[in-house]
Amino acid sequence: MDKFVKRPASSVTSELGEPSKSSGKVRKYDDSYIKFGFIENKDGKPKCVICLQVLSNDAMKPSKLRRHLETKHPDCAQKSKSFFERKREVYHQQQTTMTGFTTSPQKAQRASYLTAQRIARSKKPHTIGEELVLPAAVEICEVMIGKAAANTLKCIPLSNDTVRRRIEDMSCDIKSQLVTRLQTCPFSIQLDESTDVLNCLQLIVFVRYPWNGHFVEDFLFCKMVPGRTTGEQIFNILDNFMTETKLNWENCVAVCTDGAAAMTGCKSGVVARIKRMNPQIVATHCMLHREALASKDMAPDLHSVLSTVVHDVVNYVKSRPLQSRLFSQLCNEMGAGHDTLLFHSEVRWLSRGKVLQRVWVAQLAYLADVFNIMNELNLSMQGGYASVLEVSDKIKDFRGKTEIWRMRVLNGITDMFPQLTEFLDTNKLSVELVRNQIYGHLTALSEHFNSYFTDIDTDAWDWVWDPFVASSSARGLSAKAEEELLELSCDGSQRIRFRQCAHTDFWASIKEEYPELFAAASKVLLPFPTTYLCEASFSALTAMKTKYRARMHVEDDLRVCLSSIHPWIEKLCTGRQAHPSH
Repeated sequence: MDKFVKRPASSVTSELGEPSKSSGKVRKYDDSYIKFGFIENKDGKPKCVICLQVLSNDAMKPSKLRRHLETKHPDCAQKSKSFFERKREVYHQQQTTMTGFTTSPQKAQRASYLTAQRIARSKKPHTIGEELVLPAAVEICEVMIGKAAANTLKCIPLSNDTVRRRIEDMSCDIKSQLVTRLQTCPFSIQLDESTDVLNCLQLIVFVRYPWNGHFVEDFLFCKMVPGRTTGEQIFNILDNFMTETKLNWENCVAVCTDGAAAMTGCKSGVVARIKRMNPQIVATHCMLHREALASKDMAPDLHSVLSTVVHDVVNYVKSRPLQSRLFSQLCNEMGAGHDTLLFHSEVRWLSRGKVLQRVWVAQLAYLADVFNIMNELNLSMQGGYASVLEVSDKIKDFRGKTEIWRMRVLNGITDMFPQLTEFLDTNKLSVELVRNQIYGHLTALSEHFNSYFTDIDTDAWDWVWDPFVASSSARGLSAKAEEELLELSCDGSQRIRFRQCAHTDFWASIKEEYPELFAAASKVLLPFPTTYLCEASFSALTAMKTKYRARMHVEDDLRVCLSSIHPWIEKLCTGRQAHPSH
């Protein structure tokens, strides 16, 4: 039988002596044990003690219970049974009240974490919780449910500092989970750097690794690069992170970067320094950047047309508000389908195709067509969870198309370029006017793609695409891996699973059953083909770190916003005191 009592500290001291201030202390007293905790004054001295009296098993004998009642509670010895039943109900009500008192702040704390997570993922300022989210939630609850329910929301802590602490807690938890995973499995990284609103250089790194039968992509870290952007500075940041988190460079199987000298320098670049730590690592130059470089050069006459449109017309109109308004008015009067122009910039994602759609001359119509096709190629290579296999096939397909286009242009056929064909037909012009320029540009384009994409050999990877068809043509595998590939190709149940899921998930799911074969396949599937994730995260960084939040440290917010790992909010709540002021 348990009994809660609240007694002055002086009375407990006089009966049991000076007690220890440690909560939960248990002392023998007569036939029962007393467990107590202290409520202290401001000066730290015990004010009163919350005691839990627990009777021993031996004391539960009816005779001893009667003796205890008559000696310790003589005023209740003659009370009826209904009196004790009523006391029991009151006691249970007190327990319910006490439980409700302690549970309400815990619920508010959990709600605070969940709201902070949403704030981070929406890239909004931390003050929005207290200024907008909570007042709106209270008003909605008051209108839809009632004022009493709305009042319970007011205890949710959502101040600016509280939201910041919640995000930091969740970021640390996500980072801890991710590092624990990476310590036991192979992984690849992609990295890129960009400047923020304060012109500070931010280095962002993403990671891809196998986990629970899937390949997972996740945000690793974002660090500011001090001083100059040298390969040594960037590598030191990477290496320090690997050392602090106890990650092994030998587990890093691939790295993907852009073509900057600081990244790809043969002696002092980041890739060269990483290869000194792990000579077996596979380095990939972002295929999106390579495509942009391959499409850059063109014949002088075509380049002159492009330069005139972009720099002398488009950017002239866009750089002056008056010219933009006049251009919009002109388009509306002409009944044009568009009334604005796009800035052209030498950025990572091609914008030339969309710019050139607005101009109608023969050479420009061809450039609009070909850059629209390249834009579609560019967009098809973007996105998460893309493998080198998929992107390489798209590049190979485009290279094959350029050969077909060259032959058709020589034969006077231009139907693969619809805007050029429409312009020529409308004005009753012959393709002879631009055939030489188009043929020369396609030839140069094909040569540039061949020179920038020399590492594409998808035939050697057919067994990764389909191990049940190309098992006999696998190259470069160890004897053990070849045996496992043969065993896999004869497994009918695995063949059915292969048809039902993505090929990356299939290979990740056989990691334990076919370790040698998985290790060989992961060298193809783990490397990033592009730095798309880094580029996309820079957009999130720009949305977070504005001129109004210029002093913000964005790593924790970016991790909570971009990570695919869910923080253990229940664990975080148990490690924090559930108090409305926190």
